[in-house]
Amino acid sequence: MIRFILILLQFIFLLIIATWAIRYSQPVSFVFNDVIISTSTSVLLIFLLIVILATLFSQRIIFFFQQYSLKYKFYKERTKNQKGYDAFLQGMIALVNKDFKRAVTETRNVNKYLKDESLSLLLNSETLKVEKKFNELNNIYEKMLKNEHTNLLGLRGLMEHNLRIQDYHHAFIYGEQLFNLNPRIDKLYETLLNIIAKTNNWQKLLRINDQSLKQKIINKTVHSQNKSIALYEIAKIKHNSSESEAIDLMEKAIKLRENFSPYISFYTQLLINNHKLDRARKLLAKTWKAFPHPDLKNEIKLLAKAMQISFYDLTKYITSNSISDDESKILVGESLIEKKDWEGAKNQIKSLLTHQPSKEVCLLMAKIEEGDSGNPQKINAWVSRSNLGKLSKIWVCQISGIPQSQWAPVSNQGYFNSLEWKYRDTMIELSGSGFETNTLTYINT
Repeated sequence: MIRFILILLQFIFLLIIATWAIRYSQPVSFVFNDVIISTSTSVLLIFLLIVILATLFSQRIIFFFQQYSLKYKFYKERTKNQKGYDAFLQGMIALVNKDFKRAVTETRNVNKYLKDESLSLLLNSETLKVEKKFNELNNIYEKMLKNEHTNLLGLRGLMEHNLRIQDYHHAFIYGEQLFNLNPRIDKLYETLLNIIAKTNNWQKLLRINDQSLKQKIINKTVHSQNKSIALYEIAKIKHNSSESEAIDLMEKAIKLRENFSPYISFYTQLLINNHKLDRARKLLAKTWKAFPHPDLKNEIKLLAKAMQISFYDLTKYITSNSISDDESKILVGESLIEKKDWEGAKNQIKSLLTHQPSKEVCLLMAKIEEGDSGNPQKINAWVSRSNLGKLSKIWVCQISGIPQSQWAPVSNQGYFNSLEWKYRDTMIELSGSGFETNTLTYINT
């Protein structure tokens, strides 16, 4: 209706102009090649209007055909794209149904109907992944890198491929690029930690750890623990060339993870090597008071030897503020056994001889009887009783559940920072010092 009114108004406007031009028409003459052409203003105006209307009509016809052509192209393109998307959908369904032949066919159809190869690459990669054709899959990931829509998938795929073939150097290169582009990808931080642990690239851990804290991927506790591990490992490398630098690094690590026995043990060794014996003595006493740990026994013995005093005398000093603790009683008892004070050792651990003493206490009693009476029956009785005693705490991998005798940043099964000081539920044979599996925390695919 509005359009009709506008056309009517335009027609009335043109009619008024034409009427006015005819009423007030004036003669007009032109000289063209010595020929005089006479006409009137009304004729000229009518001619001009006819030209304008003809031009507008022509433009309307041209515009109509252009619109029709564009609509046809759009319809054709939309139909083609729809076929491509349908092929992609059918391909994914075929993958779920493990119909690999159909999946390959639909991948070709996606290539045929879609200009952008992103979906084709994605479907092809998933097909090859399920078929375990890893060499061809690697080539697809290389192509993904060159496509802006699949760049992240390409990096992720290449990282996983190199993890699969245990090429940790290249796995980290691709993983780091992926982290720089999108650090929030699920399990990416944990995967990079495990790769770093395999390659001992602890400087990279410091950088990635700090970035992850800024991005709020990890909390401050995790950040502090992982940073302290990096400092600890760097200090172990540095101590061969510069023990003073190693000491500085260990002091930073201990500030981040106070009273942690593996750090204290290594730091004490550094202090002893640098003849800082009194400092080492105070450190062991402070740590033992806060967190008595049997892993420190070896360092106490080393320090006693360096100070040229008895193991018993140093033990008395270190346990002076924690003598009621079970670990302190065991430590003093061991020092008395070394001193061959059998009666004193027996009195020291007497309070630990409950209804069911621990395995460690039973074996200590067997050792005391061996030195004191030498009675085979009493010795064997305590050894037999130890088989029923509660096991001592040990480092246990929280993921695999397998214990090991010493703490390490990476468990023997390959898990980063997974060892916890706890009682084991069942008697499991201690795993060896080497990696038994090549397990890594992969990104979920």
